[in-house]
Amino acid sequence: MKLLPSSLAARTVLLVIAVAAIAEVTTFTLLTRHRQTVHLSQSIRFVAGQVRLLQAVLPGLDDATRQRLESAEAGEEGLLLRPDGDFVPQHEPDFGFAQRLAVGLNEQLGETVRLRHAGPGQHSGLWIGFMAGGQRWWLVLPPPRFAPQELPADLWLGLAAALAVLALIAGLFVRGIVGPLSRLGEAVSSTGDGLSRAVTPEGPKEVRRLAERHNTMLAQLASAEAERREMLAGLTHDLRAPLARLRVRLALLDSELERAGLTRDADDMERIVGQCLSFLRSEENSAPPESTLLIADAVSDEVARHRELGRPIEMAVSEDATTSRVAIDHGKLQRLLDNLIDNALQYGAPPIEVSLSVERAGTVTLRVRDHGPGIADEQRARALEAFAQIDPARATGGSCGLGLAIVRRIVSGCGGDVRLADAPGCGLEVVMNFPTLPA
Repeated sequence: MKLLPSSLAARTVLLVIAVAAIAEVTTFTLLTRHRQTVHLSQSIRFVAGQVRLLQAVLPGLDDATRQRLESAEAGEEGLLLRPDGDFVPQHEPDFGFAQRLAVGLNEQLGETVRLRHAGPGQHSGLWIGFMAGGQRWWLVLPPPRFAPQELPADLWLGLAAALAVLALIAGLFVRGIVGPLSRLGEAVSSTGDGLSRAVTPEGPKEVRRLAERHNTMLAQLASAEAERREMLAGLTHDLRAPLARLRVRLALLDSELERAGLTRDADDMERIVGQCLSFLRSEENSAPPESTLLIADAVSDEVARHRELGRPIEMAVSEDATTSRVAIDHGKLQRLLDNLIDNALQYGAPPIEVSLSVERAGTVTLRVRDHGPGIADEQRARALEAFAQIDPARATGGSCGLGLAIVRRIVSGCGGDVRLADAPGCGLEVVMNFPTLPA
């Protein structure tokens, strides 16, 4: 139904007004028909009475009195009395009032009366012919008596005012229903985005019950999520001790070849544990940070730290990005860059290029690219999901598919967005847009 408003409030108010308007119009229609029925009945009785009176009086009148009656102006109730002649209209009326009047008069008088009219579109009276003293006479009924008077204009104005007041009252009541529903919808949308938000139960009983169930669901989800985080955190924490003991035993091995292979396995296990812990920390700290950073300085510090480890990283910062402030914790920014640089070195190819620029007002863009094979277009959306393995061979290289998922969670928690793109020439480019704050 494209003609209906899109909002529930507008549709409800429209429904109330439509029902009220239909009820009022129906009432006025029934009232008008009743007035027409009463008017027709009164007209039949009045004309029949006048005809009977004239049938009794006219035969006993002398010629002079008859002439005075014939030449008299409109008498009682605007009626005219005329003798038969060539001036009488010859058109038989076919509109509803005349036909019903003829039927009623025939029944009242017990004889057939003739009705004549000037014709369609002509403003003339209704001529009613009857016999009196062996002669035909005509009683002329003026046009205003054909139908009852129209309903007064102030009655329609009252109807319009009543509908306006009704619309106002309906709007107030609907607001009390739709408002809580709208806030509940926003809370459900926030929950879908990963930001749980309870609502205050208000409004009608059904809406309050729905809000209470939403809050109960949030509590159950929070409890299940806490248990999951505790389980994963405990599992990864418990793996630390066996890994430490494994490294000690590796140091005591005599075979250099066995030591190198087991060391790689231990490094892979430690990398997986580190990714899981990083993913859990990004989940726990998903609320917007209270602190802000000059992102150019913070990124420069992290790039310098990686360069000290001998990693080939190039950095470029545009002049307008040097003063950009972003609402992000330094620890989160460090985890973000660590994951991107580790992924670029492990699955891409050096050198790694990090750049900061302001491409549109109110946003600073951070780009990290490598010179490796990149990721196919159809795999990029999946690459941002948690535990997604684009290449099955990566699962044997100490990866559990959490690197880019951690990056997306951190950027989304800051109100930004992330996407994967082809780097100029070759390689993969991770593009992150962060909203900036006033200096």
